[in-house]
Amino acid sequence: MNPWEIMEKMSVKEREDFARVVNKLLGSTFITRRNEENKRDYYFIERYEELLREYLKNAGWTLVGDRIYGIFQAVSDFPANRLHLRLEESIILLIIRLCYEEKRKEVNLTENICLRVREIQDKYAALKIRARPIDKKSLREAVNLFKRFNLLTALDSDVTDPECRLEVYPTILFATRVDDVRSLYDKLESYGSARPAGEDGE
Repeated sequence: MNPWEIMEKMSVKEREDFARVVNKLLGSTFITRRNEENKRDYYFIERYEELLREYLKNAGWTLVGDRIYGIFQAVSDFPANRLHLRLEESIILLIIRLCYEEKRKEVNLTENICLRVREIQDKYAALKIRARPIDKKSLREAVNLFKRFNLLTALDSDVTDPECRLEVYPTILFATRVDDVRSLYDKLESYGSARPAGEDGE
């Protein structure tokens, strides 16, 4: 049975779920079974993967799946549709990825990584990327953005509190295409060398 015949045989409820899941996937890029709120949608995509793949392909998107990590990702064929992060967001994202790499040796593949905001702040300071610590506004905006894209979720209400816990999903591995920890450090150092004029590293 071809994918379009499958759609014709869907119930009204399944068609509604199909439309909702497609919009959710395009809006957040990632859907992962590691996020309890996404688990049902992840298995819906898994069930109708070929149909979704063909549907998205016709709209200029590629569906990428990784069953080991439990992730589906929508990748646009058009660069203009890809998100461009601000410098501070890129730095925070790479630091979270670095923390993820350092911690994932301690857990098995079925577990998410948990870190505290303090660890991000400490790493930021230790790497001397900027002369000043991360400001609360940038931190809050970055965490909210990464939550929207299913990279993490905050387990506590105030994401600027150093003790706030962040649960990081393996989607972070696909959002930051860096092969190893050394490459992460090199990338972060390159951002450090791009300090705004008048800002030193002292």
